[in-house]
Amino acid sequence: MHQSKKIEIIVDAGHGGQDPGAIGQKGLQEKKINIAIALKISKLLNHDHMFHAILTRKTDIYLSIKKRKEFFKKHHANLLISIHVDSSKKKSVSGASIWIISKNRMYREINSYLKKPSIILFSKQIENILKEHQHDIFLKKTILDLQSNDFKEIELEIAQKILKELKKKIKLHKKSPNYASLGILSSINIPSILIETGFITNILEEQKLKTTIYQNKIAQAIYLALKNYFNHLN
Repeated sequence: MHQSKKIEIIVDAGHGGQDPGAIGQKGLQEKKINIAIALKISKLLNHDHMFHAILTRKTDIYLSIKKRKEFFKKHHANLLISIHVDSSKKKSVSGASIWIISKNRMYREINSYLKKPSIILFSKQIENILKEHQHDIFLKKTILDLQSNDFKEIELEIAQKILKELKKKIKLHKKSPNYASLGILSSINIPSILIETGFITNILEEQKLKTTIYQNKIAQAIYLALKNYFNHLN
């Protein structure tokens, strides 16, 4: 089916600038892996007529979580993917994993927004309801809670599809998505997932993560999973 409107994916490369992120035993910086993989994902998506990828950063610049969240608020995108690299005090730990925002954190964010509304770009449908009932806090909360539940289902399904594709190409640390209270995933207007592509503190994985071949495997797996998911919606 022909996509009249492209599916917008925000690809966020974690850390950057004066914030190197985690550092490997051989000195490899997380920020360099994150941007390399993010650029590869973006390229694959933009070569597909179905998608439009938006990068939070294209170069080695520092963006605070607050700045990134402001960026997400200004885009009503279909999905946010934040790319990171994991670390552990146990040097033997390895593999990729995916994180999703916890329900409690999302409800806190919704309540915070209702107490002090800020400019957030929601879907037209949500925008209209919030405008029509701007003084009905209970209804607004119900609508945003329902949207949050929809996002949870989207996040879970996409995360599972990405893990399935990654498993074909690289080692997984955790086979199911994990939940956490992460600021980067807490925007209330966009389904969001964080992908830990491997452990930079594992010397063998550090060597792999810095290679173009390995980065391409990860980017390809993520792209195929997204294509698979959004194709099934049509």
